[in-house]
Amino acid sequence: MKSLVIYYSKSGNTEKVAKAIARGSEAELKRVEEVNPENVSDYSLICIGTPVHALAPAKPIKKFLEKLPDLSGRKGAGFCTMHAVGDKRTLRIIKEKLEAKNIEFLGGFSCKGLSSIFGDIGPKVFNKGKPNEEDLKRAEDFGRKLLNQVKQKVEELINK
Repeated sequence: MKSLVIYYSKSGNTEKVAKAIARGSEAELKRVEEVNPENVSDYSLICIGTPVHALAPAKPIKKFLEKLPDLSGRKGAGFCTMHAVGDKRTLRIIKEKLEAKNIEFLGGFSCKGLSSIFGDIGPKVFNKGKPNEEDLKRAEDFGRKLLNQVKQKVEELINK
């Protein structure tokens, strides 16, 4: 059984979470720019990660999800980092896109990430220290949970 964590990260927040989930799920880790959507059929578990952009996945992730082939029998999950809100909608979009490709969605993970907003009075920084060690431990636990779910489903198929 092979697992893959695919992510897009501009600031590094989502990359930190992706690395933690990959550790927990014993998965390969790749930036979305490194992956051809047609070449993921060898993986039993595919996790997709993105920052929240305008209450949705970032454009590179949206494009990637659209190009995925039918992947019946595979399992999937989503994760995101955000400034303040948008995680539920972003994870719902990832879930819908994966399910449209016949991938069983196992769940989602989100946490806040360091962000900044530039205005008339200069940059304002939010969520300092995020994602923190506790967030990354939760992300790793999420990865471990995904791996266990996939292993359990494989065992159920074998024992039928």
